[in-house]
Amino acid sequence: MKQGILIQGPTEFYKEMADHYSQYDKVVWSTWDNESVVRLDYIKSKGIEVILVQPPKFVGYMNVNMQLRSTYEGLSYFQKENCCVPFNEKIEEVLKVRSDTIITNLDKLLPKLKGNHMSFMATCKEGVRKDLVYDLVYFHTSHDYPADNVVYGKLGDMIVMFDFQIEELLQVPPEALIAWNYMTNKGIEFKLNYQNMIDNGITFFLKDCLDENVEVNWLKRKVNLVDWYKEKSVYEW
Repeated sequence: MKQGILIQGPTEFYKEMADHYSQYDKVVWSTWDNESVVRLDYIKSKGIEVILVQPPKFVGYMNVNMQLRSTYEGLSYFQKENCCVPFNEKIEEVLKVRSDTIITNLDKLLPKLKGNHMSFMATCKEGVRKDLVYDLVYFHTSHDYPADNVVYGKLGDMIVMFDFQIEELLQVPPEALIAWNYMTNKGIEFKLNYQNMIDNGITFFLKDCLDENVEVNWLKRKVNLVDWYKEKSVYEW
């Protein structure tokens, strides 16, 4: 079984990202068709497949449609390529990372993730960070959703998760919308609490990161997300 890596988003950190992920096989970068040609050529020179996507006309709250479209198109590329390769070369599972996120020791993390249908690093603990309220199926009174910086899962399940666009300005966190779409389409009751997600096959891999000394470096904020999410008073995993 093959695992693919999907980098999703703009090319601001193109050198750091391309230099790092070029050491791995089956890497695709899904980005916008108006990105710098110089940046795109550099990425391609590192052996990374580049998928150019037309930005959506309506980006949605916190650019949710941008993430959805670029991710979906990248996943669809893997799906199309699977039609043209031998069975043992087909990509069955994909690690999706934002284009400002570098994961170290990935060669140790990927074997740990193998077989997961849908997996996030961690999820916000309900009722802790109360500086947010939103309405999605029910009234949410805190940050309560899985982190979407890095997502891993079966290719088919990943496509289900990201295959939609928001057509109106819903002030709902993108992470919650992504989880809602996946759970609804898979027949899972939409309740963003840790136990419900675990009971329905949604897993969390922060412990694997800690066990394998993996860093998930968010270049934009200059922070290791493993250190961020390991705070158990705020996050569950």
